[in-house]
Amino acid sequence: MKGSRSSCPPSGGSKIREIDLHLRPGQSGAEALERQLARVRGELNSSIRAGAREIIFIHGFGSGRLREALRALIAAEYPSCTCHDASFARYGYNGATAVTITK
Repeated sequence: MKGSRSSCPPSGGSKIREIDLHLRPGQSGAEALERQLARVRGELNSSIRAGAREIIFIHGFGSGRLREALRALIAAEYPSCTCHDASFARYGYNGATAVTITK
């Protein structure tokens, strides 16, 4: 998995954190998906603690398995968060999920 593209300011300012969840070549399967979801949890928990309002998870197009798992995880474990497709112009059709954090 690649690192963050930008950082979230501690004050929850206007900069939106982008997390690239793409796998490295050779990574695949259920274990890789679990690592990606663990990363989602960690990044989302950090963003919530930092007071961020939004975070973008870049998952790419592929089969849609990561996108579906990410959204199911957020719906089940983060009641203060909602998901929607991120900008089609910037990330492509279904290439990223934006998570809005409400207090």
